[in-house]
Amino acid sequence: MKKLSLSLALSLVFAMPAIAQEANNDVRVTPEGVWYTVSRDETLSEVAQRFTGSVRHWHAIGTANRIQNERKIPIGRTVLIPAALLTPVAAYAHIDSFSGGVIVRNQQGQTVEVKTGAQLQEGDTVTTMADSFISFILADGSRVTLPPRSTLNLRTLRTTEYLHSPRINLFLQQGRVESLVTPLTNADGRYEVHTPHAASSVRGTRFRVQYQEEGQRTLDEVVEGKVAVQAGHTANTKGMQLVSAGFGTVVENGRSTKPVPLLPAPEVSGHQALQQRLPIRFALEESGAAGFHIQVSTDVEGVHRIEEAHADAIDGKGEVRIADLPDGHYVAHINAVDKNGLGGMSRTFPFEVAARPFPPFLLAPAAHFQGNVPGTSVQVPVQWSLSGEARRYRLQITSEQDPDFTHPEYDQTVDVEELNGQAIVTLTPGMHIWRVATIDARNGHQGPFSDARQVDVIPGLAAPAATLDDKEMHFAWSASAPGQHFVFQFAQTPDFSNLLHEIKTDTATATVPRPQPGTYHARVRSIDADGFSGPFSPSQEVVIPLQWQSGDGQPVQAQEQPLGSRF
Repeated sequence: MKKLSLSLALSLVFAMPAIAQEANNDVRVTPEGVWYTVSRDETLSEVAQRFTGSVRHWHAIGTANRIQNERKIPIGRTVLIPAALLTPVAAYAHIDSFSGGVIVRNQQGQTVEVKTGAQLQEGDTVTTMADSFISFILADGSRVTLPPRSTLNLRTLRTTEYLHSPRINLFLQQGRVESLVTPLTNADGRYEVHTPHAASSVRGTRFRVQYQEEGQRTLDEVVEGKVAVQAGHTANTKGMQLVSAGFGTVVENGRSTKPVPLLPAPEVSGHQALQQRLPIRFALEESGAAGFHIQVSTDVEGVHRIEEAHADAIDGKGEVRIADLPDGHYVAHINAVDKNGLGGMSRTFPFEVAARPFPPFLLAPAAHFQGNVPGTSVQVPVQWSLSGEARRYRLQITSEQDPDFTHPEYDQTVDVEELNGQAIVTLTPGMHIWRVATIDARNGHQGPFSDARQVDVIPGLAAPAATLDDKEMHFAWSASAPGQHFVFQFAQTPDFSNLLHEIKTDTATATVPRPQPGTYHARVRSIDADGFSGPFSPSQEVVIPLQWQSGDGQPVQAQEQPLGSRF
């Protein structure tokens, strides 16, 4: 069983820049920008240098405030420094959680250690291997999650001074990225996801972007809010398409398709909240699905992800499988995938894995068991495979009228060392159901029961009864089920190594020529209509007496019976 290195999901929490706030009332921050009260002899060039980092912005500040002469500003005049001109400062990130194999490299190509609390910065490239996940949390609470086999470059990680408004540009080189973006309240705030052939920009939404290098396709799936999708390398208003919640679009060959509705969340067939077998299986259904996708996390929000899987759909039905998960509680996030490759709305439900210790394989009895002797009870040996560590097992047997084992006929803990690997159970003839569970030798925890198996318990055949006449010997026995046929054996030795006759018959009778005087042995076995062959009956010893004959060779009769010495 593989071990998961789970360290929560990965989050990037952007460190707020240490900006010194003004100690007086000269500065007032609003969504439009910063309002500043000009001091004596202060020029717009000085204001521009102070708030934007460059004197060349003085003219733009003057235009915004209708000031033509930067040197003639009345003392106490309040001017607006627009948000777009404020100095952008670097916003650092920190690893909050991750699972599996994640690789981070900085702009110089050097590997950054991936651990909780490690700092990430603008220009870093994050790559997830198979079965690994990573997610970031931005300063405004936005969350970015990178599933397996994906590469994302943190092209721009910045925030504006004073407003702390994020300016985020993520470049998806391959795979998928999921974003939950906090609504941007400031005019200069930006959140963009780029691929080699498309750009997606938002001001607050939950959406997914997928880039398929083969075919150079970019897929946008909008779960909440709206996303502006633009074919090409940059996000601008020309050719931009607005995609609303519940819709998706595909950018291909330089154009984006008309938004199409995302498929609804698929239905989950049956009761699958308790998984007691590996692999873990989920049967799903959605009429328009070409496939299904599942992600498994340890939390309802889907932040701390540990596994994902995909399955094709046939006629809108499919089964996704996960090879292995440790016993525990999980949350599944499942969506249907349409013919375009767009993932639909998600269904989230909790489930538990309780598969250990694994149940044994059932060995015997099979579908039928026939005793060696007739009677109203049958001694049935029950066997199963043995675990390397387990020594105790729980055996349950019930009737076919109680398939849920509500009132089992037999429910005992079996110590295999005492019974040499098998239990002998007395059962009445008829149909029974049996199953076995393993008990952990370390802590006494009982695992799930094996799949139940039916066994038809059949009483043994009685030894065939014999009658003798002067030329033949006749045998008869009782059939225990309709449609049976039989194998009858007649031998001169008790071990039946010296067979005189072996007769296959569809009736419960057999006839052999009268043998020479002596001791003989007879037995019979039944073969059911489905091919099950029971054991031979007990051996019947038959003594053929010496027969007296008349002078013409005819047997001497006494009350119409041949005369002999024994029978």
